[in-house]
Amino acid sequence: MRRPGLGRHTPWRQAGVSLVELMVGLAVGMMVVAGMALMFANASRSAAELEKSMRHIENARHALDLLAEDLSMAGYFGTAAASGFADSDSPCAAAGVLAATLNATHAAGSPTTLPLPLRGYTASEAAALGCLPADWKTGTPVMVLRRLDTTPLAASAAPVGALVLQASHFMDDVAPFMATASGTGLVLRDRLGNPNLVRRFLVRIYYLARCSECAGTGDGIPTLKRLELRDSGMVSVPLAEGIEQVAFDYGFDTSGDGVPDQWLGLAGASGLAESQATALAGWGNVVAARLTVLSRSTEATPGYLDTRSYNLGLQGSTPYLVPASSDAFKRRVGTTTVRLQSVAGVRETP
Repeated sequence: MRRPGLGRHTPWRQAGVSLVELMVGLAVGMMVVAGMALMFANASRSAAELEKSMRHIENARHALDLLAEDLSMAGYFGTAAASGFADSDSPCAAAGVLAATLNATHAAGSPTTLPLPLRGYTASEAAALGCLPADWKTGTPVMVLRRLDTTPLAASAAPVGALVLQASHFMDDVAPFMATASGTGLVLRDRLGNPNLVRRFLVRIYYLARCSECAGTGDGIPTLKRLELRDSGMVSVPLAEGIEQVAFDYGFDTSGDGVPDQWLGLAGASGLAESQATALAGWGNVVAARLTVLSRSTEATPGYLDTRSYNLGLQGSTPYLVPASSDAFKRRVGTTTVRLQSVAGVRETP
């Protein structure tokens, strides 16, 4: 006898998942999510570190480009005639004081001279300069650059308060050039006997500051800055953040052919020996400069330790080594060499 329902097809029905299966699925899902979160965090960290590195490398490049461009023009005094260069007033001198020196000492001197295009100051010499701001980083050298602006002005448009220089192109003029900060008394002529053009006289002091924004305690970001002689006096201009150390090496042409014969630097806590060596070589003989900057990231990198030492220019004629900082900031060294075209060019031998 056949039992009821025997041999009939019973359809399969889903009865759900067990607790064990649910827990396994949740665990796998959590591991996938955790892995994706870790991957995203690592990618974000890497991107942030790359951005910091690129920023501080770009700061160093920007600093070198600015310095190189200005240095290549050092000693450009237009058509002002002179037989050489001589040390002038302190680079901190006001426009009126410097104008008087240009007229009485340089233009009226025998032989006629112009102010030094480039001069370095050791850390101890820089400390004695009265115009360096309080943000100057103690123990670092300073470089002073002098030249004329490349844009000429009509004598009648000479701004009052700004130092300008006028050269003579007329044989009957009483001086080869003259300077003024009052906008008046510009009597030198061009070849046709008309008032000659004038150019602004630029004095720039490059220095290292211990902060970019220095209000209160300051932001602690070392910054390359420069002081510029303007109508109102010396004005500080920030150039590049994250520049922790800077070195200026100078190429002296002692043979008169426009090529450096000796390199001397004022890096580190340079003192009397370096001052004497550069004075003996003659600041008027500088025909090239080598710039070295040690840039660092403006933000620390957790878990990073800088244990490297850095070769930073010359102290006298000896390489200067900056010891490891043993902190969490990343650093790089950049360097470039610049020829002073207006000085070296006239010394070249065919």
